[in-house]
Amino acid sequence: MSFLQPLALIALPLMALPIIIHLINQQRHRTIPWAAMMFLMRAKRMSRGMARLRHLLILLMRVLAIGALIFAISRPLSGGWLGSVGLSKPDATLILLDRSASMEMQDLQAGESKRSTALKRLAQLLEQGDYGTHLLLIDSASGQMQEVDSPKALLNLPMTGASATSANIPSMLETALAYLKANESGRAEIWICSDLNENDWDVHSGRWNAMRQAFAQLEGVHHFLLAYTDPPSNNLSLRVENVQRWKRGNDAELILDVMVRTNGNSGGTRRVPIEFEVNNIQSVVEVELDTLGASLQGHRIPIDAKLSSGWGSVSLPGDANPLDNRFFFVFSEPPVRKTVVVSDDKRIGEAFRRALAIPLDPRLQHQADVIPVNRVAEIDWESTGLLIWQGALPSGLVAEQIEHFVNSGRAVMFFPPAQNAGEQLFDSHWGAWQSADGKEVAKVAWWRGDADLLAHVESGDALPLNGLRTYRYRTLESTGTPLARFDDETPLLTRVPTDHGAIYFCSTLPTAQYSSLERDGIVFYIMLQRALTEGCLTLAAAAQRDAGVGVLADRDQWESIAPAENTASLSQRELHAGVYREGEHWVAVNRSQAEDNAKTSPVETVDALFDGLSYRRIDVDVGDTSALASELWRIFLIAMALALILEAILSLPSRKTEDTPLIDLATAEGITE
Repeated sequence: MSFLQPLALIALPLMALPIIIHLINQQRHRTIPWAAMMFLMRAKRMSRGMARLRHLLILLMRVLAIGALIFAISRPLSGGWLGSVGLSKPDATLILLDRSASMEMQDLQAGESKRSTALKRLAQLLEQGDYGTHLLLIDSASGQMQEVDSPKALLNLPMTGASATSANIPSMLETALAYLKANESGRAEIWICSDLNENDWDVHSGRWNAMRQAFAQLEGVHHFLLAYTDPPSNNLSLRVENVQRWKRGNDAELILDVMVRTNGNSGGTRRVPIEFEVNNIQSVVEVELDTLGASLQGHRIPIDAKLSSGWGSVSLPGDANPLDNRFFFVFSEPPVRKTVVVSDDKRIGEAFRRALAIPLDPRLQHQADVIPVNRVAEIDWESTGLLIWQGALPSGLVAEQIEHFVNSGRAVMFFPPAQNAGEQLFDSHWGAWQSADGKEVAKVAWWRGDADLLAHVESGDALPLNGLRTYRYRTLESTGTPLARFDDETPLLTRVPTDHGAIYFCSTLPTAQYSSLERDGIVFYIMLQRALTEGCLTLAAAAQRDAGVGVLADRDQWESIAPAENTASLSQRELHAGVYREGEHWVAVNRSQAEDNAKTSPVETVDALFDGLSYRRIDVDVGDTSALASELWRIFLIAMALALILEAILSLPSRKTEDTPLIDLATAEGITE
């Protein structure tokens, strides 16, 4: 239990007043022995026990009435989260709000989403209590901290609105931790509002251990989690991929893939209309959904041959989450997909060139150039989508050029040098070569098959990495995330995290002296082609990007094209789905694929992240905006009134004493026989 006016509890000793008055009243009577009273005492002896009990009950009712009045004035609160909260107010209250697209899952009857429900309940709770000197908001979309004037302001701030982004809960907690340390805050409350999506929490990250230890060193910090784990009910989401514009003679068409995903109970097979819009021209196609959803592979839409670029969208009928019912896309003429291979070994360079020169689609144009390290100055960085670097890691001007190349959204793959390892680059450094003994070869024990370069093919079949034979490989010291590992846990392929572009390190070479990559071919070819596709995304005049801070930072004059009702401010528009244009360049901003595919983390797994900390999880249903804590002062006022009524009833004289002079019990008890 907690109190809105805890200082009123200082008056609790006043409950002893009736007892003190009773004791004082006893002292003002003189006890005089009187022999004539023994007959009266004998008459009263049978009823003296009941009289004593009645007087004790009267005294108890008076004590309870005063106590109930004091508790009512202190305004007690009741709520499941209050057990770990002390009576002192916090110095700061920090709100970590998950604004990811999945938080817009709604209760259709209440018309409230998970995000809006959390904000209303939290604002009401903070209005009831004392949130301290500072009320701070950290929203997942921007990741920034902002001080809020009052809890009510949370409901109308742009930073608390819906967005098409994903959340990063560990980063938000690190921001909160940095604030508490920098300001040496005393008691603080951290409120996390989230739906526990796996991609938002990253529960397997090593950052949690360090964060948990740092929070454990801070005294008076309490963590509360408003958990919205309601599974989606009959919700559909869709994505568009592989948008291509092709021209045949005087005709042109768009070719694209559409995936519809079902979340929750689909209720068996059914037909759902999908609406296509291309430059304000609509068409509708019905698809049949099964338990997993549906897909349209290579769907064709005829367009005007003079239309070399433009935009479009694919939409579903409204359901529980409006943010995943529409997906925007843009298109333009495909650019030449250019790769530069830097290697001093002609044989190795030729292996890369052959794998990259043959396109996945014959309608695409590929160009692969192989140059030695001493001719790096000849690279046309602007027209290149993928850089293959096989040699010592560079430094100086070349390293700066590669960093700028990656920051512009391109891809680079590093393969180990035969001799000198070179400098450290992207927090990574080559180690020593390792060789398999005798006839033994290193086997791939694990690889990530759900995403990235080694993901399963469209049919769902895994890449044959278990058949890959590796004879020599080089160790890698890196902060990156392994995408494939050998039996001894040494990574075969590693991706280094970056805000833009892609960085990969492969620890072996494709020639027969090192591995069977080139001879087996499939894994090598698909891995390089996927890296090339990722690196060339920014070469086209039309680009697909995930919503997030900085996705529109490459140009200053982006004009909003769609949706027509887009009223987001300049600072917020890159957080929302839409289409933007500047001259010949187009960009479509949508939610990330991880946001659609993520599952809810088990509550037990999330709870374990806060082991050893002051932590409470509050499970809430979407649409339930009832108060998290309710005031109990009315109950105490009622209790006081009942106590006074009972005291009055007990004070009424009984029938046996109506005609008998009233003698103070305290006096009677002092009479001796």
